[in-house]
Amino acid sequence: MWAAALLGVKPIPPILSRSLNRQKLGLLTESGATRTSLTYVKNNHISISDENRSQAATIVALISCLSIYGVTISLFTPLLSLLLEQRGTSSTAIGVLAMSAPTGVLIGSFLMPRVMKAFEGRNLLVGGVLVEILLIGALMATDSFAGWMLIRFLAGLTGTVLFIVSETWLVEIAPARSRGKIMGLYNTALALSFSVGPLILSYTGVIGATPFVVAIILMAVAGAPLFFAGRYRSVSAAKPRFGIIGFVAVAPLLVFAIFAGAFKDLASASLMPVYGLRMGMTESSAALMLFFGALGGAIMQLPIGWAADHFSARRIFFMCAVMGVLGAVAWPLMIHHEVLLWTMLFLWAGFYAGFYTVAMILAGQWFKGSELATAMSAFGVFWGLGAFAGPLVGGLAMDIWNPYGLPLVLSIVSIGVLAMSLAGRAYQPKRSSQS
Repeated sequence: MWAAALLGVKPIPPILSRSLNRQKLGLLTESGATRTSLTYVKNNHISISDENRSQAATIVALISCLSIYGVTISLFTPLLSLLLEQRGTSSTAIGVLAMSAPTGVLIGSFLMPRVMKAFEGRNLLVGGVLVEILLIGALMATDSFAGWMLIRFLAGLTGTVLFIVSETWLVEIAPARSRGKIMGLYNTALALSFSVGPLILSYTGVIGATPFVVAIILMAVAGAPLFFAGRYRSVSAAKPRFGIIGFVAVAPLLVFAIFAGAFKDLASASLMPVYGLRMGMTESSAALMLFFGALGGAIMQLPIGWAADHFSARRIFFMCAVMGVLGAVAWPLMIHHEVLLWTMLFLWAGFYAGFYTVAMILAGQWFKGSELATAMSAFGVFWGLGAFAGPLVGGLAMDIWNPYGLPLVLSIVSIGVLAMSLAGRAYQPKRSSQS
């Protein structure tokens, strides 16, 4: 029955079950990429076909893999920033290192539609996990700033494979009736994983090999669920109506939501601990700022996904945008009141993470097949642009107005999201020629 619950299939009412007796009732349920059959039997039980069981197992495997991978991401972003801060490195240099991985994401995303046509999905994911383990080992073996930049760039390329393949696969096989719930579950698990990395770091500390060894173990564990996933190829007879750049004209709301979310996430992850230290917080308290923010993103995504399934996407997005502005303005004022600070970061990050949840739901509604693969690759590109810009602009702003430049630029970006949410025409996909 776990497969039925995940795919959004409900048991037969008892009166219908009695009328059916032992006779089988074949139904078709929309699953994104395919249409699969279910069989109802007597006693109000559902017999789920092998295909649906495999589909549910794949959803669980993909969410599990990316969630564990998310722990390593949230571990390394503040780890490297704090190590550089201890060396007396400037905020700009810290921001430059933080944008190395998003640069890899940006470049890799342009390649992903062709890569996904050429290779099977599960093989790409397993290969990505193995490469990530090697890169963590290389990161541990050198203290060179230039070496760290190269390794983080390659890690960005690897992360592109892991995220775009998994998210395209996940969005395409999620049944329409439960897409919001599944996307909410995915983003809840991913956001929760982002809270675990800083928490681990608060126990391991930043000195020595321990955090690197922990990350290698985590990546090995992340690869294990993939052997329970099915097989996937993103193929479609129809040629996409748009390319990655053309996606800006087709779905500007999704583009801006992804960009702003990445800008905020990477600027916060790389520079918020530094901001906390410069405001007089301890190292562990500065790391806990990220923990409570990520925890809010985790807990709030299921209700946001449910609400997006049942109410207007515009209302949900607008609500997230309003809270994004209020939170960006409020949290710096609470920096010396930890309970209030952590509460505000919990709410602010939770609503900000809702941008990505709503964007994935809309992408699944609007696009299929090769167009969905192109859309998710575009997500990667504009996420990369936002993540590239966030640490760089945030670091420069902190150097110009130390340390208050960070909350200033986050407030400006949040106001931009709110303005975009007021454009009603942004909530419908537009037509665009390929580019």
